[in-house]
Amino acid sequence: MISLKQILVTAGALFSVAQSQQFIIQNWGNGQDTTNYTYKSLEAGRFTVDWVLGPGGNFVVGKGYRGSPDLVVNYTAKYNPQGNSYFGLYGFTSNPFVEFYVVEAFAEHNPSDNAGHSFYGYHNSDGAQYELWSKYNGNLRQYFAVRRTSRRGGTITFRNHYNAWKAAGLPAGTVGNTFIVVEGQQGRGNADITVGVRPTGTIAETPTPTTRSVVCETPTQTIGTVCRPRNAKRTEAYMV
Repeated sequence: MISLKQILVTAGALFSVAQSQQFIIQNWGNGQDTTNYTYKSLEAGRFTVDWVLGPGGNFVVGKGYRGSPDLVVNYTAKYNPQGNSYFGLYGFTSNPFVEFYVVEAFAEHNPSDNAGHSFYGYHNSDGAQYELWSKYNGNLRQYFAVRRTSRRGGTITFRNHYNAWKAAGLPAGTVGNTFIVVEGQQGRGNADITVGVRPTGTIAETPTPTTRSVVCETPTQTIGTVCRPRNAKRTEAYMV
């Protein structure tokens, strides 16, 4: 005869499995000899990664959810990078095919430092200002929302960024699976991330470093009127 205790234990185990299965795993490396990383998927939304990358190395790992523009994602992070690395929300859209990033923190390389990126202004979300950038290399469109104060925990309201890209004239299609990720491009580091859980206590924030001397003449300008800083580069497909 099965006891009530056994039923409760079994139900608890099934709940734990169901809870862990709500998370989708992202684990991609470019397969080069210089791409050395160790990714571990732990309980529920937690994962860890350690890496040492040489030139040409690249990986993107994390956990997330089935895609929707209305995703509101909580996270807690211990993120300790050296070299080129991003941390934030990541995914793709279809129709058009776009790779997107909501960058919460990074190491040495701000994605907006790339001379091929075009600047599309500022917008506000979750208590901070973000810069909007886009790059199109002829094969792949990329959108970036880069937080102007980096942090290691909090909430990302994806709808705010999705709407800002569209308001800037950047086509935004159907959202696919979306992840909190660590990306490594060159360098080393380690991270311990929990998706779905906000940190307790105060969330420390620091100004986002950049090598650019100026982004826009009016740094409080929002996406309503897109900034056009001097020497900004744009592809004809994305003129606004």
